[in-house]
Amino acid sequence: MKGKEWLDLALLLVFSVARAASQCVSPSPLGLQLMVEYARWRSLDQLVIFDNLIPKKCQRLYARSLMSCCSEKGMKISIHTTLDEHLTDILPQVFLIRRHRVGTVIFTDGLNLTSPDNILLLASQKQLFNYYISWLIVATKRNDAIIDTLLRVLNIGIDSDLIVATSPLSTSQALNVTNQYLNRTCTGLQRYAKDYRAPKMRRTKNRENSTYNLDYVVQENKTVSFYLCHVYKIRNSENSSLVIDPLGSWNPGTYTLRLPVSVELRNNFHGFPLLVGILNSSSEVQPDNIDEEEMDDILPLLDIMAFVVSGINASIELVPHDKLGTVVNKAWSHLLGDVVSGVVDIGLGNINVNDERQRGMSFTHPIIQSMRNIYFHPPESGSMRDIFLQPFNNRLLGCVAVTCILMVLAMTAINYAGKLALSNETETHTGLGEAGLWCIGIMCMQGSPWSPRSPSGKIALLSCLIFALVIYNAYAGFITSILSVQAVGIKSLADLLFNNYKLGYSGNDDEYIRNANDSNLRELYIKAFNGREAGVDTTSGLQKAAKGGYGFFVSARLARRALRTTLLHNRCSLKELVIPQTFTVVALPMAHTCPYKKIITHSIMRISEVGVLSRISERMLPRMPQCEAPTTFHSARLADVYSAFVILVTGVITALALGIFERVWSQRKSVREKLTRAIHVHRREGHGHSHGQANDAVSTSRKKVKEDYLEDSENVLSQELGRRVFTSNAAVGSPRIGLQGTSAGGDFSIAGRLRSRGIFPTPGILGSSDFSGLKLSSPRRRSNVALSPVDDQVSGSNENPEPIIPFHV
Repeated sequence: MKGKEWLDLALLLVFSVARAASQCVSPSPLGLQLMVEYARWRSLDQLVIFDNLIPKKCQRLYARSLMSCCSEKGMKISIHTTLDEHLTDILPQVFLIRRHRVGTVIFTDGLNLTSPDNILLLASQKQLFNYYISWLIVATKRNDAIIDTLLRVLNIGIDSDLIVATSPLSTSQALNVTNQYLNRTCTGLQRYAKDYRAPKMRRTKNRENSTYNLDYVVQENKTVSFYLCHVYKIRNSENSSLVIDPLGSWNPGTYTLRLPVSVELRNNFHGFPLLVGILNSSSEVQPDNIDEEEMDDILPLLDIMAFVVSGINASIELVPHDKLGTVVNKAWSHLLGDVVSGVVDIGLGNINVNDERQRGMSFTHPIIQSMRNIYFHPPESGSMRDIFLQPFNNRLLGCVAVTCILMVLAMTAINYAGKLALSNETETHTGLGEAGLWCIGIMCMQGSPWSPRSPSGKIALLSCLIFALVIYNAYAGFITSILSVQAVGIKSLADLLFNNYKLGYSGNDDEYIRNANDSNLRELYIKAFNGREAGVDTTSGLQKAAKGGYGFFVSARLARRALRTTLLHNRCSLKELVIPQTFTVVALPMAHTCPYKKIITHSIMRISEVGVLSRISERMLPRMPQCEAPTTFHSARLADVYSAFVILVTGVITALALGIFERVWSQRKSVREKLTRAIHVHRREGHGHSHGQANDAVSTSRKKVKEDYLEDSENVLSQELGRRVFTSNAAVGSPRIGLQGTSAGGDFSIAGRLRSRGIFPTPGILGSSDFSGLKLSSPRRRSNVALSPVDDQVSGSNENPEPIIPFHV
């Protein structure tokens, strides 16, 4: 059966209502059999029986038989009385079983329809006729007119699950049918049927112009125990909207029935209206009565409702409201108040779903996702971002470094083994330094001058080259991907707060941001309030943000709409910072007891499946304006590779420092002597500066020493040159020799002195080897003069060059 598709466990409440008269009216065996088979058909596993039989006055003769029969079918039952004075208070709690649907059966035999305490009127007052409770009314009289006389005026909605079973049989015919199937029913009901005596019922007079229950069905030309009809109303308050849907006939053990139409599929309202409470509008919805911004909010919602009512053959009746409403002392006001109380069927507006509203009302399928974002002008991308090592995480970088060290050690070991094997004849000595340079060259894809002769060395070199190839290509791919996107420094609200942006927020979001629990949003609120940027107009706030240094917190719906209309020229200068903690959905509110919840939600889901809802939602929440994206990769900037320059500068400075250290270390003796001599000279000069006359004496003494050196050198050179033979056969192209002296008093030249004394009759023709290794001794001062040949250092004309012989005193 299809009844197995229902929930596993359901509750069946059986109200056996009898007339409180001198006789006790018990339910007929045929009605009890219908109840048991109906419970199995609707997959109800638990029965709760309510009757008005007082134990002291009337015995529940059917109770034991019914309990034994239900236990055989796997159902559980319990019995309560409807005469409890607290029934009105406890009735809603009786049906409140959250995991299961509830079933109810009422026998109309002896039911006083005019009594204000009858169970049907109580259920109508408590709004218990809904899809959660499955009702079955059993009428055993063929002239029963409960549908037309009572159900038409009750508070029954389109979502109700109310079945009326009416028997066309007389009392004698019912007893004959009972006897025919008696051997096919359970043992308990067999005993009850044998002892059952039909009560004598007083005929009731129906109202004028009333319609019998059987008039709503097509009677078959055969014996039928009960005809079943599904009864509901399109509008609870409209008695003329009553709908009777025949379901078929039932006989004990055999029936031809179909399940009631599902609530979601009751899509024919026969033109009856839906009461729609609309926010910030008028009943005529004319553009002259509302501004353009409000019209942009209303029209997409009206389009959604137009699709909904066209699918259910209904009409729209708008009820205008000025305010959305809030809850005060658990009571909602304005539009939401009318929704909760049922004055309107559904509310229309950009209403966000939150926990407080969900506790007081229900919502349809979400229409759009609402969000509040921050709009700002991105800072200039001059900040430093290092992409040199960005493709590597710490773990990969460590693995590469360890691999390089192992490569260096392997190269060194292979070279050392090759050197030992070749007896130091063909293999040069290499150490860790050379191996490190080779490894760096391989990792940088520059090759390597290392050419090992052993197979182990060749395998090691090949492995290093393949490893470097894989790492280099991965590195290059990551660098390319990094340059293909724009660098964004601000990715969250925390980054925006850290960059010291001036912040403001829209006046429409004042209540939201004041009640926000997020710490960053609270800081934004405080910063905007202290900077007097609270409650800024949407257009003004976005214009401030476009100038830079300003972040504006506003609803995405309002901001995107403004960027597409009034601020079209600023659409590319602003960036949208999404705030995930502000995400919510916009849906249409309805009361918890609204009979149209399932129907409207199912209609919205249907238009969502065909793509209509997405197009309408885009009008409510347009996309962020897209600017033309660049077609080329972003060029690498100096800021992107600054670490490479840092490495280069560090290497150059380190090389210079090591070079200076090596030079100083190799010349450490001469440097030490010069430093010592400089210190002694400084000390002597220090004593000389203390006395001005002493300085003059020292200067005169130095001049005299210089003259003595010159005179002694002239005499010695004259004697030596006199003994040398100068011939005119000397080579013309030989280097010329000059005399240049150096003493503690300074540099001086004696070439002119010798020429004036006739020592050089023919200048410029002396051989360089004539004076090589010549040492002159001064008789006055104990010092030597050394002569050495030099090339011609005289520039200018070739005529009469001045020979200079350098020597040191």
